[in-house]
Amino acid sequence: MLTSTTSTATKTTTSPWNRRLALALAIGACGLFWLGVLPWIAAQPRMKSHLQWLDDRGVDPSAMYYTELEVMEEILARQQR
Repeated sequence: MLTSTTSTATKTTTSPWNRRLALALAIGACGLFWLGVLPWIAAQPRMKSHLQWLDDRGVDPSAMYYTELEVMEEILARQQR
């Protein structure tokens, strides 16, 4: 005797409060990363020395196109070592 079973997909609904909570958690996680993790990384000795090296040469890392920098050849040479 062959029997067939059919499964019905249950539709789950998410309440507006769950979605708001999820959004708040996502924003909180981004804020923690932006205000906690990134400053911690910037304070590490290796990153600090790199940021100082850029600052000494007058390079603004937030507003530069790497191909247009005069110091790009030196940067590439340092990375290849």
